[in-house]
Amino acid sequence: MKHTVTTASRIPGKGASLALTLLALSALAGCSWLPDNSLLYRDAAVTDPIQVPEGGVFIGEQPLYSVPRQEDRLIGAQEGEDKYVPPQPPQLVVLGNEADKDDATPAPKGESIRAVLARDGNGYPIIMMTTRYAWAWEYVNDALKETDLRVSDRDREVGIFYLRVPDRYELGAREAQLKLSHTTNGIQVAVLNEKGTALVEKTPGSAILERIYEELE
Repeated sequence: MKHTVTTASRIPGKGASLALTLLALSALAGCSWLPDNSLLYRDAAVTDPIQVPEGGVFIGEQPLYSVPRQEDRLIGAQEGEDKYVPPQPPQLVVLGNEADKDDATPAPKGESIRAVLARDGNGYPIIMMTTRYAWAWEYVNDALKETDLRVSDRDREVGIFYLRVPDRYELGAREAQLKLSHTTNGIQVAVLNEKGTALVEKTPGSAILERIYEELE
């Protein structure tokens, strides 16, 4: 009996490779059959602005990717428009205190400072300042001079005042750190323990920041 030998059997793996190639080409061709949904964002719902919980603070509102109201949206593909091209994301805020471009500009004198004594999401006291970091540093530095909190050292690059704290604040320690940090809402001022590893207890932290806030107003 004669046996017929096919071409695929004489070249091992060729049949499988050909099948995989055809499958890949079919998948690529199929991608063009999928609908382009990149413009469906125009049907997104617009919600009400965020409501700040009682005791919280929210300074300023600048939506990064706000959805326009229905009447202001473009409906359907416009002339020369193929698909939605997203804008470039904003630069990330670096935690720390890099130099401001206008560092050399002195802080305005005799001007009312927009500072808010508030609490963070965990209930710890903070001061929020909507100003440049360079000016916030100068304002806090001047305020500290009018208090009984003594500055033993300072590091402007990392935003820390090293404080000697009188007993009346009931801190339980002789020293603490006053930390200025960049946030999306402005400059945050908080009180850390002497090692800078954690926020101090809420009661002494409130007393310290309240005293500084009195001089910022």
